[in-house]
Amino acid sequence: EKVVENRSPEKIEAEQIQSLIRNVKTKDSDILLIGEEMQKIDYRLATCCNPIPGDDVFGFVTVGEGIKIHQTNCPNATKLMSNYGYRIIKAKWTNQQELAFLTGLRIKGIDDVGLINKLTTVISNDFKVNMRSLTVDSNDGIFEGSIMVYVHDKEHLDNLIKKLKLVRGVTSVSRFDSPMEKVS
Repeated sequence: EKVVENRSPEKIEAEQIQSLIRNVKTKDSDILLIGEEMQKIDYRLATCCNPIPGDDVFGFVTVGEGIKIHQTNCPNATKLMSNYGYRIIKAKWTNQQELAFLTGLRIKGIDDVGLINKLTTVISNDFKVNMRSLTVDSNDGIFEGSIMVYVHDKEHLDNLIKKLKLVRGVTSVSRFDSPMEKVS
């Protein structure tokens, strides 16, 4: 006579999550390392915060989409951690200079002839960074723009921002994570 265990969907889901976490963790560590070795693990970078190497991150185990990597200061982090703490796993980046990650820069300043050329020279020539898109609006001598760029890690991005702030006419440069944040 066979006894059939009646398991609730919640219990099955919890078991699946625990199994995935066990598979992700190594014997020596309880931290998920994000990098080239992760090719066998189904993970994605969260689009709400678009983390890049160097950002403080955590993994969130989803039911159907593997692990989503979020910044610890992601707008959704508090909700995920408080409501689904059992699905959170520690994560950190490995060194991966050869990979490029898309992020956005918001640039403001005083509009001047040749300013866009100066900005793109710093980005393309000085930092060897590829640009995906560039949008600039000018009004009453003030410009606001957004540039989507591919960077290797947070340090690469921070150095690019510092250099762009030195361009004459630029008053501010900041990172934005969500495409909805491009120009305020």
